[in-house]
Amino acid sequence: MMRSLYSGVSGLKGHQTRMDVVGNNIANVNTTGFKSSRVTFADTLLQTQAGAAAPSGNLGGTNPKQIGLGVGVASIDTIFTDGSVQATGKNTDLCLSGNGLFVVKKGSERFYTRDGAFEFDAEGNYVLPGSGLKVQGWMASNGELNTSGEVTNIVIPSGKSMPPTATTTAVYTNNLKADTAVVTKVNGCNETSWTCSANMPCKLVLSNGTTVDGTEGITYTPDYVYSSVKNTYTTLGDMVTVNKYHTPITVTLADETTHTFTNKSTDADWQYGYTTKTAGDEATATAKVTVSLKNTTTGRTANGVSGKTYKVGDTATTSVSSGTVTCNANEKLVLLLSDGTKHDVSTQAGSYVINSDKYTYDGHSATIVGAEVSFTVDEMTVVSAEGEGASLRVGSAAITDGYALRQITDGSSVTASATSPVTLTLEDGTTITGLTDEKTYKVGDGYEGTKVTTGNVTAGKVRIYLEDGTTHDDTVPTGTTYKVGDTYTYTNSGGTVVSTKIAGYASLAPIKAISVQSQITGIEESSNTLVNEIIPGRVTASKTNALTLTLSDGTTQTVNSGIYDIGHSLPITTIINVVDSLGKTHSVPIYFTKTATGSGETSNDGNQWTVSVDGKDITGTNNSITEDDGSITTVDMEPYVMQFSTTGGLINGSGNLEFTLRDGANRSQTVSIDVSQLTQYVGNNTFKGTTDGNAAGTLSSVSIDSSGIITGTYTNGVKQAEAQVAVAQFNNAAGLTKTGNSLYQTSNNSGSATVKTASDLGCTITPSALEMSNVDIASEFSDMIVTQRGFQSNSKIITVSDEMLETMINMKR
Repeated sequence: MMRSLYSGVSGLKGHQTRMDVVGNNIANVNTTGFKSSRVTFADTLLQTQAGAAAPSGNLGGTNPKQIGLGVGVASIDTIFTDGSVQATGKNTDLCLSGNGLFVVKKGSERFYTRDGAFEFDAEGNYVLPGSGLKVQGWMASNGELNTSGEVTNIVIPSGKSMPPTATTTAVYTNNLKADTAVVTKVNGCNETSWTCSANMPCKLVLSNGTTVDGTEGITYTPDYVYSSVKNTYTTLGDMVTVNKYHTPITVTLADETTHTFTNKSTDADWQYGYTTKTAGDEATATAKVTVSLKNTTTGRTANGVSGKTYKVGDTATTSVSSGTVTCNANEKLVLLLSDGTKHDVSTQAGSYVINSDKYTYDGHSATIVGAEVSFTVDEMTVVSAEGEGASLRVGSAAITDGYALRQITDGSSVTASATSPVTLTLEDGTTITGLTDEKTYKVGDGYEGTKVTTGNVTAGKVRIYLEDGTTHDDTVPTGTTYKVGDTYTYTNSGGTVVSTKIAGYASLAPIKAISVQSQITGIEESSNTLVNEIIPGRVTASKTNALTLTLSDGTTQTVNSGIYDIGHSLPITTIINVVDSLGKTHSVPIYFTKTATGSGETSNDGNQWTVSVDGKDITGTNNSITEDDGSITTVDMEPYVMQFSTTGGLINGSGNLEFTLRDGANRSQTVSIDVSQLTQYVGNNTFKGTTDGNAAGTLSSVSIDSSGIITGTYTNGVKQAEAQVAVAQFNNAAGLTKTGNSLYQTSNNSGSATVKTASDLGCTITPSALEMSNVDIASEFSDMIVTQRGFQSNSKIITVSDEMLETMINMKR
């Protein structure tokens, strides 16, 4: 018989098998989780007519001569690609995507499926309802899942009850408002004036950084002198700048007089100053301190500008607006022109007349309207009025170093000396300066003018010089003339009348004022520690003593209960629910109060908050709660202080505290509070406390998430994990054996099942949805046509082979 007949027959059988598979795929186009199959063909045995020959000598090699004997079915493969996800809205339906299968069980026999159309049966078993197979997974224990053990039936009975669990922990999270307003005034009192008492104590923040308790009965204000130490300076160059920290001050002068004043003194008859040439000495010009700058080589001077600090050795600049200006050596001269330009002419010799000369540059010419001269300061004179900011310096000479200048107009006498020169102001308006003659001068006395030996005097006080060598002070009588050479009569000390001639006379102008410039030889000052800030204590409000609180944001609030501190915020109330061992819920108020506003001077100096259970008194350690049944529950807790950094983080301690709750039956339990997760930024108060523990409850509904965790929701508001659906994965899922009803079992070529959670295996579960069949109708119809044509072609081989055989038989006829 012809071999082609058998080949055609094998082709018909193979294509018939392929058509069967295509028909099955199309039949299951709407089967949930169905995986389509495909057929692959392979040729069968071959008849070899001649083997292959290798090349040799002059002949090349020859290929083998083989005739195939037909086709066979090589494999029928299951295609495990994902099907489409179809939402169903049924919360027990699951759609599995990825390389995995659900695990179901009947007795001890385990099956695998992609059909996730599960539901709960009458006993709460999670099953595949068409077959009753039970879905496998891990059951939770009190909401805790352990997926490392063996899988078991998932059973969640309807109406499952949850026992009560006592609360043990509360956790506060989110943000405390950093700029929460604090109390600044109580009924008109505020921290700028506070009288400490037993009921209203206060703390004082001192200028040296320490904090001390205020003394009862004393009214404190900022700059109150809390303590003072006297210091005496007598060493040449010792300096004191008068301010609130250095007051009162006593200066001792070279003429052995002393003068005491404070930083608030305004005695215009006194001023203080010194001249220094010491490089690096500095002084700040103010409204009360005049700084004069000079270069002694060139004579150039400038006055310091208020608010600026100058040093000997620095460069100063003076402006010239008239006259002639010349640039000396080591100076910088800048001309200001009428066209608004400036020009440095320091390297050019010559003088310039302001508002007259013109300066030419780049072909342009403009009038010089001013100049700026910069020079090196080698001498600095500092003069200040008495009081705040006065500069005092122990000096060695009246002119060149520390001195005090005082004006005397009250009839006192002063002795002029080299260290205390005096200047006299006479009633006739003249001044006599720089007297160092060791003579004593008194306001009201006459000051002797120039001696005259000719002429006459008709009025005023005079000193008469007589030929007998005596002198006599006198006032010229009205209408009388004293003339040199005239006779002058006087009575001597012995009572004898003496007449002699006038040899000369000098006017005696009365001294109106004496200016004394005296070297400072010593300074005694009080070094003070001042009150920088007052932290007032507590004020108590009641129905009969309502208080109006003014807050730092400008708002006010009237209160008639509670204890309040200036500098503290009003307490912010939070409620945490504490469940006791019997399942009763207690609403426990926890109060947060801003108790200190940080200065921000260091990173750790942020705001401070206190957590307490007493909303009326921040120092209170307990609170009583009246329950709905009339019983009293008490809460005990020591106040806890939270210190924040300037970046908003909690920096003190672990952030853990605890309170004890005791109910009316005297049953107690301890609850820990964790505040370590709180932040403190400007914005809003978003912090809240959550607790563990729960009252008794009944399961009301279940939901399933993408990892297969079945979560139960109870009537007490608690949600907890009940179970987790298991997923199996095979090295060769196509090697599984189909058993019908969309079920698979392991085979010798599927490998062992790896059973884990969906997320562990890289799979995704879509709840309330089912996986559709992955059959592609278009592809199947194409395969159907190809299969039909193959079948037709193979049938044609048989008919043609038959005709050839018939021709052979007819040859014998």
